[in-house]
Amino acid sequence: MIVNRMEKIDELIKNELALEIRELFPEKFISITQVRVSKDLGYAKVWISTTIELEEVVKLCHEKSSQIRKDLSKKVQLRKMPKLHFVADYTAAEADKIERLIRKIED
Repeated sequence: MIVNRMEKIDELIKNELALEIRELFPEKFISITQVRVSKDLGYAKVWISTTIELEEVVKLCHEKSSQIRKDLSKKVQLRKMPKLHFVADYTAAEADKIERLIRKIED
């Protein structure tokens, strides 16, 4: 039962966070790939993927995290809004790298 609740909270925060990030950084294409909220709602780990400088985007999100958290708390009704910790998600970049290596081998 608690697992389903936490999954719903993860998904809710992920969806609202994606909208918030889009509004905050309209010139950048940023994707929220995953969110994991701690059981006590004190902390949320947010994985970010983008087509531009990933580390730079993560840094920007960290700088704006208190504003993002405040805006998010107005949209998501939880007894406690978790602190946001942004992490770079290299999955897409690694997949692209592997695909390029496979094409290079095939040529």
